[in-house]
Amino acid sequence: MTRPIQYLLTVVLCLVVSSAGAGQRRQERLENLRTLSEFHDRAGRDEDLPDKCGLPILSAALHDRATLSTTQQSTLTALLVRPSLHTSIHVGSFRVHFDTTGPDAPAMLDSLFQPIPGTARRYVDSVASILQHTWSFQTSVLGYLSPPQDGGGGGGPEYDVYIEDLGSSYYGLTTPEDPTNSKPDGGTFTTFLEIDNDFSFVHPDSNKGLPALRVTIAHELHHAIQIGQYGYWTGDSYFYEITSVWMEDVVYTNVNDYYQYLRSQSGHFWHPETPFTSNSFIVYSRGIWGNFIAKRYGRDLMRRAWEEIRAMPPLQAMDAALRADTSSFRQAFSEWSLWNLFTGSRSDSLRYYPEGNFYPPMVKSPVAFSPPSRSMDGSLKALTAKYYEVLGMPDTLTLVLSNTNLSAGFAKSDAQFPYTYALNVERVDESYKSTPVGIYFKFIAPDLTNWFTWDVVRNGVGGTGANAVGGIPFPNPFVVTGNTTLRIPISSSVPTTGTLYVFTASMDLVFSADLTSREQFAGQQAFEWNGDTSTREMIRTGVYFFVLNIGDQTTTGKIAVIRQ
Repeated sequence: MTRPIQYLLTVVLCLVVSSAGAGQRRQERLENLRTLSEFHDRAGRDEDLPDKCGLPILSAALHDRATLSTTQQSTLTALLVRPSLHTSIHVGSFRVHFDTTGPDAPAMLDSLFQPIPGTARRYVDSVASILQHTWSFQTSVLGYLSPPQDGGGGGGPEYDVYIEDLGSSYYGLTTPEDPTNSKPDGGTFTTFLEIDNDFSFVHPDSNKGLPALRVTIAHELHHAIQIGQYGYWTGDSYFYEITSVWMEDVVYTNVNDYYQYLRSQSGHFWHPETPFTSNSFIVYSRGIWGNFIAKRYGRDLMRRAWEEIRAMPPLQAMDAALRADTSSFRQAFSEWSLWNLFTGSRSDSLRYYPEGNFYPPMVKSPVAFSPPSRSMDGSLKALTAKYYEVLGMPDTLTLVLSNTNLSAGFAKSDAQFPYTYALNVERVDESYKSTPVGIYFKFIAPDLTNWFTWDVVRNGVGGTGANAVGGIPFPNPFVVTGNTTLRIPISSSVPTTGTLYVFTASMDLVFSADLTSREQFAGQQAFEWNGDTSTREMIRTGVYFFVLNIGDQTTTGKIAVIRQ
């Protein structure tokens, strides 16, 4: 930011009307959010779903503050001012503010999901208990740093949480307040939270009340950690929302409020062609990026990405954290695109998402193939994906295409990048790749290094791209019993010879051998390892790295091993 938020408060604070009644104050606050929403990318907004979190709207207005009119600056400033409520309680690290009467008074819900009069204190006690559990989990268990103290802004050094009626559009809001360093962008701030007073508007009914309260506190408290300790990049709210939605599932995995955003026609499974860096409503369906990262690379990698955010914007930080883990954002994004095909009825919880059977199927573009050949032209923006379903053969061939142009992603380019698929029943030349359904295909693009394409028949997976020879190892974690086998799929339908190396976390070589791939699914090949070391001993429990060399191509990855 070119100027701290506190400066903006000082300039136009006189425009804030502080004597409004409780009902008028609440309506003004909601109207201010609606007014500033014009600065937020509303593409694909699902009017049947709540916005969930007010931070993207606030971030968009702060990012574009140079274009605000005087009236709009007044609106923004009003949102940055703390609410004034009747009373508060101090519990542990928190001070919870609330009204005891009036429209903002909190309430528990009855069996018909209606507010129960006189239950304000019970609700507040629940808030305090959930805050303490979430704070402890995110800091002590997951290793994130606690939000900074605010210097007594709410009456003491405790972290302040305000309970209000936020209407039917917002679960909560984390507001940045005072800067704690002088960075022009990516700086850190003290914050305060606002959360709804009953969550009676939430769907489905099973999530109304306390379940929604739990995931909201997990979501918003992590925003406080992000903004307070790691960095607030106002133009990158997508990554803040992705992480906080994922955090809901980490802390309270049985609530699953995020399912409704996944299943919405505004979500990622309907619009994979929307760039990963989009700050639009689609962000609430992309918390599954965190689920992918946690299973594929380990839960700590998301925290390491946030540690990198201290020095660089989120996308660069995610790439840096993955590179430190022998991967890259480009590799991870291409694999994530594949994972998003294996949901719903195609779910495989051992290889892909643990809860993938509850996720919707990915939207696919059907393509009729009539022998002998066909070509398909298209274009994609950076960090997007598209799914083709090729029909007309005994089995369906699915082509999963991802644009991994990271430099364009860094620049948030809106450019479209063209490509062509050439399909044929014959192998026209060596550049055509075979598939188990009797179709050969060739992918054509001006810069092939910025693309990755998977070919999938049933559960068999092949991949084509820069330095691509292997797919995702499975099962992972790999339970070694003496009778189990780890498989590393490769982009070939015929046996191939390669060398597999397995290293400990400290990079000590424990296994190496020349192996020949074997058929696994519908002609798909994979290398197999039974968990023995080079000295024929069963490998110990731990995290291991593998390197698979096939000719002049290499694939690498990480395996969690559990020895029984």
